[in-house]
Amino acid sequence: MGSAHAVIMAGGSGTRFWPASRSTRPKQVLPLAEGRALVEAAVERVAGICPPDKVWIVTSADQREPILNSLPQFPREQVIVEPEPRDTAPCVALALATVAARDPGATIVCLPADHVIRPVAEFERMISRGEALAADGETIVTFGIPPTSPDIGYGYIELGSARDDDAPAAYTVAAFREKPDLPTAERFMREGRFWWNSGVLLFRTDAMLAQMKTHCPELFGAAVAMQRARERADEEALYAAFRSAPQTSIDYAVIEAAGKLAVVEFTAAWDDVGGFPSLARIMGSDDDGNTCALFKDASAELLESRGNIVYAEGDRTVALFGVEGMVVAAVGDAVLVCPKDRAHELKKLVARLRERGREGLL
Repeated sequence: MGSAHAVIMAGGSGTRFWPASRSTRPKQVLPLAEGRALVEAAVERVAGICPPDKVWIVTSADQREPILNSLPQFPREQVIVEPEPRDTAPCVALALATVAARDPGATIVCLPADHVIRPVAEFERMISRGEALAADGETIVTFGIPPTSPDIGYGYIELGSARDDDAPAAYTVAAFREKPDLPTAERFMREGRFWWNSGVLLFRTDAMLAQMKTHCPELFGAAVAMQRARERADEEALYAAFRSAPQTSIDYAVIEAAGKLAVVEFTAAWDDVGGFPSLARIMGSDDDGNTCALFKDASAELLESRGNIVYAEGDRTVALFGVEGMVVAAVGDAVLVCPKDRAHELKKLVARLRERGREGLL
């Protein structure tokens, strides 16, 4: 390894971590990776895959400075700024154009910033396997997690035939399946031919461009225009080309229709840290099933309380008495209390605050 470029996608808003995550402090900089910022852990994770000058972060303009503040040694010129949020297809095209302008034909590992993955050595082994499969200049590689539960929050990858006998296991992709209902997810578990889609991609730039040209010519045209703009250092043309790209996901635009696809088994432990309930999985719980994530002198006292998530920052104490199955988050000027099984709906609350002009809380 060592020849690939790593692109860390770090543009999400993280509304399911409000009030810890806000516009000036996105989820990616929260200290959820064993006390380190998620984006810091992501940068460290790819250190064995590629040298520092081949690591890129893609984010929005308002998140650039918070991310750089959490990564004081990271080169500012390797933060790629999206002019506006347009989903992952334009994001991947912008990153591809940036890398290809410097290193035509390069291999790119494209991964979200908000994952917790361990051990790193196993992650590196998976990526090495993916690089070998993509070396033919045609294959695009995805990474799938064998499901541990019939989760309806993830998309699934249906496995085709085995690529070979090497490890980690690799298969052709029979189909991509949208987030299923519970009976379908339970069937996927029983059949054993379906893996969660991790959202990690590996490809050579020429292979991805070829698939874009075939399956989404509008995205291909935008990517080529962005690469030419990068080569001329023409930022205005770059952003115009970005805005011309279709606002959709890279899965819908290209991956689900691509001809040569492989899926490699995600053999490292993985969590996508989607919201407060994720903290129980990545941080563990006490004997009463409570998880406390406490930072910057925060403390918690829980009495006769079970199955709760507490997140707190700053010189404060959060006390729970006789409470079960709740999320309590106290950060800065806001306190959140909600049932744990509704924490995935926090976008509704953030939308209500925006509607009421409470931008200072966002």
